[in-house]
Amino acid sequence: MDSDSEVERILQGSRNQERPPSSYGSMKSDEEEEEDENITEAQSSFGKPELPTFTTHTGVQLFPNVDTETVFTEITQQQSVSKQPREGVFDSERYVEEEEEEEEEEERDESSPIQVDSPEPSPPVEHEDQSQEEGDDEQQPGPLHPEIDLPYIFKSMQSSLTSLEGHELDLFKRYLCGRHPSFTMADLKEGDTLDLVDKMLERFGKLQGLREAIRMLESMKKSELAQELENKCKRAVIQYELKCGLIRRHNCIFEGVPRAGQHLYLKYVYVEPQISTQGHGGVNPLHGIRSDPPKPPQVASPDSMIGGNNIFRLRSINGSPVRCVLTTGVPGIGNSVAVQKFMLDWAEERANFDIQFVFPFPFREMQSLRERNRVEKKDISMLELLQTYHNETRSMDFLEQPDCKVLFVMDGIDIYKGNLDFKNTPVVTDIKAVIPLDSLLVNLIRGALLPHALLWLTGRRAATTQIPPEYIHRVAEIQGYSDEQKDDYLTMRYSDKSLADKILRHTKNSPTIYTLCHIPFCCWMVAMVYERGFRNHDNYGDEPPKITSFFIHYMIIQNNRKLEKYCGQNPNSQKWTEMDQVFMLKLGHLALKLLDNNRSVFYEEDLNEYKLPVSEVACFSGLCTELPRANPKDKRVFCFTHLSFLEFMAAHYVWLTFRLEERNVLDQSYRVPKLFKEHSLVDLYRKAIDRYLSAPVGQYDLFLRFLCGLSMTLNDGLLRGMLFPHNAPPLKGLEDVVRLLTKRKDSAGQERQANLSECLRELKESED
Repeated sequence: MDSDSEVERILQGSRNQERPPSSYGSMKSDEEEEEDENITEAQSSFGKPELPTFTTHTGVQLFPNVDTETVFTEITQQQSVSKQPREGVFDSERYVEEEEEEEEEEERDESSPIQVDSPEPSPPVEHEDQSQEEGDDEQQPGPLHPEIDLPYIFKSMQSSLTSLEGHELDLFKRYLCGRHPSFTMADLKEGDTLDLVDKMLERFGKLQGLREAIRMLESMKKSELAQELENKCKRAVIQYELKCGLIRRHNCIFEGVPRAGQHLYLKYVYVEPQISTQGHGGVNPLHGIRSDPPKPPQVASPDSMIGGNNIFRLRSINGSPVRCVLTTGVPGIGNSVAVQKFMLDWAEERANFDIQFVFPFPFREMQSLRERNRVEKKDISMLELLQTYHNETRSMDFLEQPDCKVLFVMDGIDIYKGNLDFKNTPVVTDIKAVIPLDSLLVNLIRGALLPHALLWLTGRRAATTQIPPEYIHRVAEIQGYSDEQKDDYLTMRYSDKSLADKILRHTKNSPTIYTLCHIPFCCWMVAMVYERGFRNHDNYGDEPPKITSFFIHYMIIQNNRKLEKYCGQNPNSQKWTEMDQVFMLKLGHLALKLLDNNRSVFYEEDLNEYKLPVSEVACFSGLCTELPRANPKDKRVFCFTHLSFLEFMAAHYVWLTFRLEERNVLDQSYRVPKLFKEHSLVDLYRKAIDRYLSAPVGQYDLFLRFLCGLSMTLNDGLLRGMLFPHNAPPLKGLEDVVRLLTKRKDSAGQERQANLSECLRELKESED
């Protein structure tokens, strides 16, 4: 009888067994024998380094191959007995510090075995936190490829192990017990080949179980048999190695400037933002002060929101499955982190398990490769590109087959400085053809190279306009956090719930900052700053937070990120140049013009008027974005990522011009006499207050508040060495400004007094 027939016979008969059935329907031992004492020999016979070991929800430990600086320990919560885990889910929750041996895991609870009627598992279901609707076929994953499905792996392992002689099979079991102490010879000695395969798959899951079988055969010097099994299940082996690498790289996240030991588990800090299939620009029209601010054209409707893992469940306009998806969003909205979470969920088999392979190709790495190839005058093929960044593809001879469902994730197109010329680049279809990297990327996006592959592009909208719309099948836009998601983010970060409540309450005390927290990057800033405040100051949070220092830090961080991402400067040694100073002045000048005219959007001719490059403003600054156009022939439209940033930059321009040039731009006839050794602020603020009081309520409220905060000594010091010299003389006359504001406040109407009180509070020399 051949092996397949024997599998079917035994598996069909497993339904009527009186003993508790296992997860895959094979036999369990009727009685346990004593553990074999001769395990030491098996433990000392391994010569090949151990690969990272994945964890199923049955509790196997995961040992990542990381540096000693980043090794850390995490304790997972015990799974409920009533909630049985599905087969094959990778769990990266249990990293341990031990390097010499694995910890002994808890035995599986045999009192509640998983009841099944056939050896083939039921179709996998999405993880519980997936927002997929049952019964919606477009939202459900497709079928697994037969070669990475459980029955095929089961039969392949059984066929290979059946060829072992009796003593060889016994040695295989000894090696397995020596390698994994949770297995004992008493459990395995009397079982047959099917029982052994079943226990391994139940214990490890299909991918790791297959990899362990290959490693055991290699340790037994059965190289030919191990190679035969690996070749037979090549897709599954490559997928396992790829998932190992993705989990090691994407299980953690660095926030801010990367520093050793300061990474966090992504799952502990990730709240999925709202993602819409309607691209209107992603700018939040709400305002902390004004009830009727000038708004961007439209906002996305709630019924257009989708889950991040459903990006490739969308359909194109004609109803066909999508091939290329583009996601955009304003700076700081979380595009890169959403991509990272998508890949981690796939690697842990929580979603999109019908996709066989996911290959990240961030444009940051593509830009580095492009610069290196230009120096070396070297071209590259698609196959070489894959093998450069993903060594697992060295034996993927099936890559060009239509049944190979592969996804390329290309994040951050705004970082890439190459010329993606879709009009003049020749068509190339051979993945072995050596061509320039620019041509390779163009042909990959076109679909000439690997036309069956899925493609996910991300980037700021102004940078994505270089891609012809016919190659983009769907556009999704990250909208950021709702109010509920803001609260979730600021709460879930801290195990100390009282601290989380204080931070959340303090944030809500400032409507301006709470509104800005729809941008995840702003949420992170709030969490970091307020956490330090509550931990270091006993009376912190008694008053509402000041806003000027928050916006100054935001501007500084965004410019530093520009220097790092687009200019290649080291995060720890960044230098602001005169060009940065000039750019900030010009952008602020434009902002003041928009504020005076009560406008929120601007056009390319406005940028030309102030000699501002489009890419510098809309892609690199981190303060502005491009809005979508209904017709490609329409004028390009831009705006600040929030109206409050426009108001801050306008105030920053007024203050910085006075600081650098001793000129009051609010009064063109005014100029500080050169014979004065000390600057005077009172005339500057007199003009600003006059403009504020003569305008409609709300138009200059934040502008005046920012202008007052910028003159505070602490905030003035934040920009020393960046926008003006360290040894610049301090501003004098703040006492006169306070007296002026107090006098105007007492005579102002009731609707103005609250804001003027906030302006006075911004001038207080107290640390927020």
